[in-house]
Amino acid sequence: MINETLNLIYNEIKSLNLKKIVHLNEALNEICTKDIVAIKDLPCFDNSALDGYAFNHKNVGKTLKIKGVIYAGDKKEFHLKDDECYKIMTGAIMPKGADTVLRIEDANVKNDVLFLSNEIKKFDGYRLKGEEVTKGKILIKKGEILTPRKIMLLASQGISEVEVYKKPKIALFSSGDELKEPWQKANEYEIYNANASGIEALLKNNGFKSKYLGIIKDEPLTIKESFEKCFKEFDFIITSGGASAGDKDYMDGILKDFGFKEIFDHVNIKPGRPTKCFIKDEKIVFVLAGNPTAAYLLAFLLVIPTLKKLINQNNDFFEISKAKFSGNLKLKSGRINSILGIYDNFCFKVIDDNKFGSGTISPLAKATHLYLSDLDKKELKDGEIIEILKLD
Repeated sequence: MINETLNLIYNEIKSLNLKKIVHLNEALNEICTKDIVAIKDLPCFDNSALDGYAFNHKNVGKTLKIKGVIYAGDKKEFHLKDDECYKIMTGAIMPKGADTVLRIEDANVKNDVLFLSNEIKKFDGYRLKGEEVTKGKILIKKGEILTPRKIMLLASQGISEVEVYKKPKIALFSSGDELKEPWQKANEYEIYNANASGIEALLKNNGFKSKYLGIIKDEPLTIKESFEKCFKEFDFIITSGGASAGDKDYMDGILKDFGFKEIFDHVNIKPGRPTKCFIKDEKIVFVLAGNPTAAYLLAFLLVIPTLKKLINQNNDFFEISKAKFSGNLKLKSGRINSILGIYDNFCFKVIDDNKFGSGTISPLAKATHLYLSDLDKKELKDGEIIEILKLD
């Protein structure tokens, strides 16, 4: 069911073209939009892998005159005769006729003459043109993350700019007249806004920056004005609260008035059923439930995969493990049941006998993993093998 919901979103966003070109020094952790191929061989010429003496291996056991020195950066060609060798520096072009390099530390040299033993292996110290990378070979595949080492590889090719997926600009706000920020003073009838902090941290933990815009009052005009400002600056908006069908739940109607298409109006899951998603042009809005556990779990299950899909990150959005269920638990069929638990030593144990609701937070904080039941699942039995998702 979650996969079906995600597919509804993916079908709507597949035509979005969020790309940009960045300089290599700004490309760290960005994701490539296409294959990048080598534009030259690496190494681009035969060269020495070490400081030493370049010679032809057929001359092992003989003495050779040292004709001169070849330095890294020398651009002319050097040629050897049978009785000659060159002193050579690391990275310097190999002289024509040479196929082996003897390390300086191992060399026996007297009066500009090199004495070769019979125990030198052919091709030692010799780096062939293209032995690491040949021109036209794929260096970075579409969808790969540009790590420091991959950036180094691109730089070695003289590639200074790359096309990457543009991460959407994300806005986050909460709605509710009863809410106060954690740094504000709340009376006994007010609730601290936990959702924004948790979702913002979840986004950051998955590599996405967001801007928190605060708490919006449950007033249609205020909500409308907040969205208008968001649409001018942000591509991806996440709200919590105002998702249900209560008297002050205005999100649905306001977004439709702005011309947004509703991708889905609920998810058949507990907790988190009121969750909604909207799209218009290249802008996406998620309306999450106001209850903390519901908001966080649906952000984890739907928002994060959607963001990763937008930047073409691989499809393994969840870390899935097999586990043995510990205990017995009755379930209500006809919906997805979210079960929070702790995974340890191949066993999954439910937290607090699964006695938690959408508005509780402590079971979510204790949990390490999440089990999602099938729609027709009525019971979990002790010892049953199940699949669980690692949270965060």
